[in-house]
Amino acid sequence: MLREDLWVPDSPSYDRTWDDIECLLEQAVQEMEAQRAKFYLRKRSGPKEAKYRALMKYQRAKGIVDTLRWTLGVRGQRSPLLEGLGD
Repeated sequence: MLREDLWVPDSPSYDRTWDDIECLLEQAVQEMEAQRAKFYLRKRSGPKEAKYRALMKYQRAKGIVDTLRWTLGVRGQRSPLLEGLGD
């Protein structure tokens, strides 16, 4: 195979299906909910570092969820870039 055949700038470099993306969205929603629950638990009874770590993991998962929902075209889902950091 030629080197030029391996890299085409305008074509996707993956072979994901919509089902793959929807499955990843389900996993990300579960992770987001788990981290939210951990944050509230740590907020009541836990070290400050663990609380912030759970909050950061929640925000990361929320960003992934928002991006995947936007990718799938969920109605009402704004672009993740327009959401801002104050959510």
